Amino acid sequence: MKMIYYLSVALVISCLSLPESIFAQSPPAYALENVTIHKSDGSVIDSGTIIWRDGIIESVGSDIEIPFDAYSVIDGGDSLHVYPGFIDGLGTWGSPEPPERPEQPDDPGNPGYDRAGIQPDRSAGDHLDASGNTFTDVMKTGITSANLGLKGFMLAGQPDLYFLNGEGTPDHLLKESTGYQFALEGAAGGWLSRAYPSTTMGVMAQFRQLMYDATALQDHIQYFADADGTIQPPKRDGVLESLFPLINGDAHLYASVDSPEGFERVMILNNEFGLNVIIISGKSVHYKADELGEMGIPVLASIELPEKPDWMKEDEDSDTNEPGSEEEERYRERQAEAYKAAAENIRTLLDEEVSVGFASAGLDADKLHEHLRALKEEGGLSEDEILQLLTVNTAEILEISETLGQLDIGFNASFAVFNSPFLEEESAVKMVISNGEVHEF
Repeated sequence: MKMIYYLSVALVISCLSLPESIFAQSPPAYALENVTIHKSDGSVIDSGTIIWRDGIIESVGSDIEIPFDAYSVIDGGDSLHVYPGFIDGLGTWGSPEPPERPEQPDDPGNPGYDRAGIQPDRSAGDHLDASGNTFTDVMKTGITSANLGLKGFMLAGQPDLYFLNGEGTPDHLLKESTGYQFALEGAAGGWLSRAYPSTTMGVMAQFRQLMYDATALQDHIQYFADADGTIQPPKRDGVLESLFPLINGDAHLYASVDSPEGFERVMILNNEFGLNVIIISGKSVHYKADELGEMGIPVLASIELPEKPDWMKEDEDSDTNEPGSEEEERYRERQAEAYKAAAENIRTLLDEEVSVGFASAGLDADKLHEHLRALKEEGGLSEDEILQLLTVNTAEILEISETLGQLDIGFNASFAVFNSPFLEEESAVKMVISNGEVHEF
């Protein structure tokens, strides 16, 4: 009996001394084989294989052996094209709509933070509505991750970065509070509802006051802490305190700008307060491309090209173009030059060495590929440049380039699988892998 007891004790002790690796079980691998792999640097791998495990790419290339523990092996049959997952630098997918007809405040000159459109304390994730097909439709464009902001006015809130996962998107947070949204947009309703600020100059004055007030409050909080209670305690203010990272230069300001005048006004604020500005949309900032390049200010650009003048559309559809009067021809020439400059907005920015990524900035998901094709045909960009815009460039601006944007070993397993090269007219997304999870369409 004693012998059995001693043997049992010895067995327990020997098991406890075994290395943990014997009991550990690695997560299963997944594989996608016989596909054409398009990397963000423009290189292409034919009949390639991608293996990922626990959301991380383990192998990518040709002649790769599928591991014995592969849970799922998807054979592309040499007909599918794989791209790094597209990244939306700032989108408002899933954001609630602001009120259309807000009530007129009792004191229009001091309407309160929310009524004035001053909501920097809002977190996008706290208001995210992922019900329905919204995020599934976005994923069908090839977008696998998005910096999600809020619809609003002057200071709409703080975006959060997510891996897209359909209705499960709120459970796939990648990075919380990536910065603050800012727009030169007055309070809802403007003069009709008499709420301040209702003009561009009012927005600039109000923003300045907020920065000064936040700085003063931060100083008072620090003085009070250092004074051991011998001075009057500060009156705490959650909205102003939420701005501390911004006034300290520790956070980005996503400034929505679509005109040279808007850019100038944002730069006045930038120079005054030392902000870390990222331009959002920037449809007409090609006029300021040299300044953007010199100042090192990045742009998360809209890919929505302007509408062509009717006469240009008619000329394209007609075999014979009848000349108009001399005055009309001069007018058309000016229109054509303006359209070309706007269409080549991103091309001009890149030529001035501006860092340019992509932001959906209100674009409908079903229009994405139509505008991408127009960007190649009318905007002077190559397919490789467009792919870089959607992937590695955006990842660098959002400071996540060590995790996303490339199809390489050690990067997050987020990529899109198309039935043909992604800019072809009939191209469609067959599946996306987002943070290692497979979503088939």
